[in-house]
Amino acid sequence: MMRKFIAALMVLSSTMVGSIHGQSIRAFVSAGGNLSQIDGDEVYGFKKAGFTGSVGAMIPLSKSEKWLVSVEAKYAQYGAFQEGYPYSYNATLPYVEVPVMAHFEDPIGGWTFGLGAVYGRLMNYKETAAWDQTGVSTVITNFEKKPYDRNDLSFVADIRFKIWKNLKFNFRYQHSLIPTKKDWTFTYNNNTWTRDTYNSVLTARLIWVFNDKDTSKKKSRKKR
Repeated sequence: MMRKFIAALMVLSSTMVGSIHGQSIRAFVSAGGNLSQIDGDEVYGFKKAGFTGSVGAMIPLSKSEKWLVSVEAKYAQYGAFQEGYPYSYNATLPYVEVPVMAHFEDPIGGWTFGLGAVYGRLMNYKETAAWDQTGVSTVITNFEKKPYDRNDLSFVADIRFKIWKNLKFNFRYQHSLIPTKKDWTFTYNNNTWTRDTYNSVLTARLIWVFNDKDTSKKKSRKKR
């Protein structure tokens, strides 16, 4: 499935790049990394590192091009990680996602701010856990009986700024709106409770934008 997704990204990327000649549509490719955690799994901290990559397009909503909408096809690795007491835990959750966002671009500085929603489809998942045998530990019951939901819906907020020519830096925060796992059972010292889980993700990536607009050049032409 991973090979099919990569092939689809390549086809989509080449189609976008070939269709933007002479148009205001801005196709882009991105690559970067995630730091994520799973809220509700009794493991805390953005300790899980993963890769993310995407292709997409930004479409202006007006002639001024201050407001834009974007659509992406994205691959991302999420999860959680912890070593030590009360237990060691490692979850790897690879997703295929479709973010849809609205953006505002500063016409002078070129900074871009975005908000939107992300539909994600879990490709597969892997979990390992080991409990501390030296003292009282948190025990997860029904561990194998609580798979993650295949579908995820998240909200996303990001900020972008230009580094060099068409290259931009992007920082993004994403959090699930619906549980990725429901009623996960925990016991501690003979007490039992259940929790729902949610993906929480910090992303830093580089974006190369085709057909990008240089607002500073536009401004200098007007002064002439």
